[in-house]
Amino acid sequence: MSYSHLSMDERNVIYRMRFLGHSDAEIARCLGCHRSTLGRECKRNASPDGRYFAESAQTWANVRRRAHLRRPKTGDARLMAYVDDRLRQRWSPEQITGRLAAHPPADLEGLSIRHTTIYRSIWSAPERTREFRPFLRIASKPRRKPYGKPSRRGQIPGKRSIETRPAEANERRRLGDWEGDTLIGTGHRGVVLTCVDRARRYTIARKVEACATEPGTEQLQQTIRRLPDEPRQSLTLDHGREFARPLELEKKLQLPIYFAHPYHSWERGTNENTNGLLRQYLPKGSDLTEVTSAELAGHVRQLNHRPRKCLGFQTAFEVFHAPPPE
Repeated sequence: MSYSHLSMDERNVIYRMRFLGHSDAEIARCLGCHRSTLGRECKRNASPDGRYFAESAQTWANVRRRAHLRRPKTGDARLMAYVDDRLRQRWSPEQITGRLAAHPPADLEGLSIRHTTIYRSIWSAPERTREFRPFLRIASKPRRKPYGKPSRRGQIPGKRSIETRPAEANERRRLGDWEGDTLIGTGHRGVVLTCVDRARRYTIARKVEACATEPGTEQLQQTIRRLPDEPRQSLTLDHGREFARPLELEKKLQLPIYFAHPYHSWERGTNENTNGLLRQYLPKGSDLTEVTSAELAGHVRQLNHRPRKCLGFQTAFEVFHAPPPE
């Protein structure tokens, strides 16, 4: 027999039958519940003078239930140790919840937690807020289009427009369609080149000496050509000056390069989102010249081993390196 809370109609039945003098056993048989359920209901939701009214009983039951739902269900020490460890690895609460449901560790089999519960547990105590807030992703201020002189960012000779990119790349149907961009440090000190696969979200990143064409081209060449031939289909870039020689880039990388429209960052949304995730490790205002290649590789490794909702809470590493279907 499944359990369910008493409804407003059932509370009206209780009130009327008690008013007519029926016993608790008769009322319970009429409602199809145990008489102990009726006894608890009348004891918990009666008025201060001991009388029972349906409307006030429903109100008190709703208040009690809302108060219970607000208390985070975080009593399992093993579960919370798992949650806290993943938060320190900068997993989002939704990634923790989804990964636990899809691929639970052996000692947590059958346990679950909602991402809203994780958020409530973080904000419920000042000490937890101070500890875990730095690990949560915080949206930065929106970028504004600069005004003044007309922009020359769209004037790259010999470029391929994103409008000519194949449908397989647009619809993420194949492996090897990459998006690229750069992260710039404070005062233009330090540059990080990032590339991410559109379909699998697998990320690679390298430090660049300067935000200029020659070092950008060299790092792109070293980065892309390390990949096997199969995961190399296309590359989509923005109009940064480090990508200002598309014909030379295509020749060196041996793959077609497409350019998004100026100020249309959503056309490279996968890469923009990935850069936002990397900013958790390299926040704006950081001097990227102080970041070593080993530290950057560690940040990217953590990012590639995070479960992603868009991948069914598998990691980008698992999906990218999975054997091809037979």
